[in-house]
Amino acid sequence: MPKFIELPFHDWLVDIRRALHQIPELCYQEKKTAAKICETLDSLGVDYQKNIGKTGIVVRLKANEKGPTIAYRADMDALPLTEANNVPYKSKHDGLMHACGHDGHVTIALGIIRWLKDQEWQTKGCGEILFFFQPAEEGGAGARAILDTGFFDRDPIKAIFAGHMNPELPVGDIELIYGTAHAATNTIRIKIKGKGGHGAEPHHCIDPIVAGTHLVNQFQTITSRTLDPLDSAVLTIGEFHAGTAENIIPEEAYLNGTLRTHSPEVRKKAVSRIENMTKSLEAAFAVTTTLENIEGYPTHVNDAGVVDHIKCCATDILGPNSIKIGRPSMGAEDFSYFCQKWPGAMVGFGCHDPAKGFEFALHSPFFDMDERVLDVSVDLMGRTMIKFINQTTASK
Repeated sequence: MPKFIELPFHDWLVDIRRALHQIPELCYQEKKTAAKICETLDSLGVDYQKNIGKTGIVVRLKANEKGPTIAYRADMDALPLTEANNVPYKSKHDGLMHACGHDGHVTIALGIIRWLKDQEWQTKGCGEILFFFQPAEEGGAGARAILDTGFFDRDPIKAIFAGHMNPELPVGDIELIYGTAHAATNTIRIKIKGKGGHGAEPHHCIDPIVAGTHLVNQFQTITSRTLDPLDSAVLTIGEFHAGTAENIIPEEAYLNGTLRTHSPEVRKKAVSRIENMTKSLEAAFAVTTTLENIEGYPTHVNDAGVVDHIKCCATDILGPNSIKIGRPSMGAEDFSYFCQKWPGAMVGFGCHDPAKGFEFALHSPFFDMDERVLDVSVDLMGRTMIKFINQTTASK
């Protein structure tokens, strides 16, 4: 059975999480969320910096004794989704929902700060911990926005930690991934221009739909025949727009898709094949093509040493059977930017009720969490970070 931990301030955690859940906001619009974070930090007597990376907040907790610097990141934006849950803390913002658990992530970070205050870490401990309350994870690259300020370039951060809800696991279990954890993303936008005309007279036309369907079929060979079978990649064309009536061959067709890869080499090779295949339509179908390749988040790679440390601490706190070693995901995560700058690792927090089992995935309008995950995560990450500081200090 998973191990449950209940902190003395469990109700405080639940109240914060539910307050945040009711005010979901999209990337770089997290003004109410930021205000709630600041209100909570004020109540704890903690100083902070506002408007970092637009709507982000950064806390610096310093102990009296000098020591190593580490960091913790919590993302705070929501999704453009209408909540389907019938709960008292249901979203009050129409069409917006915390369906990825970021309300829980923020609550856990605030909980760790309170836990450190209760432990009197600042007077009894050593070192410094930065807390990044980060905007715009859902497509806005808020992590990069925080780093691009340059405010943290001189901080000698030894490790950065983060957590993410994992509804596939029960409360009390965690997931750890060694090495590559999330994919790099590319958005692919293609315009195919033909020659429109009457559907009964295709010989007077150049049909962009036929060219586009051929291209989509060709793309299926990139992962099956171009890349090494042991390399991971996904290319999905999720949008294909063309035409206005059944008897009109349109002038143009538009294709939009996403490419996901786990290494820079595979990413480069796949993009090259997409470019070549798109260009080849011009000779094959007498169309003209325009390709836009927009690079998104880089690959998220967890540092093996940081993962080892979390695993060791979780074994002591939760028990060895609570730790699940996971596989890389094709999802994207802008924590990758922090991990490019400093050694870091993300923990998957099991968050479903063991009595009910796994019901709804992240990004579902029915997603919710067993709020006992808040206590487990605060206790685990608080102890894990303090132990990291103490071990780093002792090894000097």
